[in-house]
Amino acid sequence: MTTGSSSKRASTELSDFPTGDSVTLPNLPDEIIAEILPWLPVKSLLKFRCVSKSWRSLISTTEFIKTHLKISTKSNVGCHNRLLIGSGRPLPTNFHTFVLNPRIDDERNSLSDTLVLDYNSCDSIRIIGSCNGLVCVVLDDYTIVLWNPATRKSKKLPFSYPDTLWSVYGFGYAESTDDYKVMEICSVCNHLDEYETRVNVYSWRRNSWRDMEWSGGAAVAAENNPGVFVNGAIHWLTCSDHWGLIVFDVATGACSSVELPRHRNEDVEHVMLGVVSGGGLLCASFDYGSYMDVWVMGEYGAQESWTKLACLSYYLLLRRHRHLVRPKLLFVAENGGVLLSLGSDLILYKPPNSHEVYSIGSGAEVEGVTYSESLLSPEFG
Repeated sequence: MTTGSSSKRASTELSDFPTGDSVTLPNLPDEIIAEILPWLPVKSLLKFRCVSKSWRSLISTTEFIKTHLKISTKSNVGCHNRLLIGSGRPLPTNFHTFVLNPRIDDERNSLSDTLVLDYNSCDSIRIIGSCNGLVCVVLDDYTIVLWNPATRKSKKLPFSYPDTLWSVYGFGYAESTDDYKVMEICSVCNHLDEYETRVNVYSWRRNSWRDMEWSGGAAVAAENNPGVFVNGAIHWLTCSDHWGLIVFDVATGACSSVELPRHRNEDVEHVMLGVVSGGGLLCASFDYGSYMDVWVMGEYGAQESWTKLACLSYYLLLRRHRHLVRPKLLFVAENGGVLLSLGSDLILYKPPNSHEVYSIGSGAEVEGVTYSESLLSPEFG
């Protein structure tokens, strides 16, 4: 199908559909069809590839995939924005997705699809992050997988360092080179039997890892501390005398730092990073043991632009959970709504001061990430 020819008409029968019914499409110009299709969800587009060879060819083109991705990530179309959740331990053979409203309000975000990402060789899966519909996960043997939950396609990456004491990861996209990269900051044993910090970068285009010079120091080695991709850079937490941020520009490879908001540092038990949905703004949460403050950076790189978005009390949650479980920040809405995981529960805070609890299952620690549905393949090309 060529979208530039207005004389061609679409009148293909849906004879490939399992119902056996023959349905004739309305006579629409090709260019109108090409304008409509990118606004549809991935599930519909995957079915519509069976309409005709010309539709399949159109939906498979790089230009169409990029147009669909731009719409799904920029327009806040509700059917494209989702939350993916699964349990980190025990092994999450099943993941679930929620359709996300850009604003958390009285309308409940309902559970929709069940997805399977099953690797028999591992006991746990960590969710590292998402970018343009691709989700990056790490298995317990340090195998890294790129996965598109919308198309169900996945790809194992080549191994990087075999003997690793600990690793923290980040996943991002370099728009200037149209390349997706995975960052690994790890502690490895050298020839002197001493552990040292090394940094490895995987390129989606090259399908290989490369060592890089690194001046950022060591990121906090914690399983729930992956890098956060905002404004073309991956951000990691550090903690020496105080909490700080290491920043890696995905396109240039340059390292820098960003200041966290001014807070009561001596009372902080834990810090987490996130992204405000819809605006792509960096946010940070500070856990004080009995409550959590959530801050958002209104102007990227400007320390004075940090603004407190919400203060969440743990009183009711601590009564429900007798065991000490650290909350994890999953989703921050542009109107101040916050979604946390606490053990096997999801806690949805709605502004100004209400909350709901959703139980996922006993004995599981919930992992989660937000993503926009896309047709992008984990395999380059």
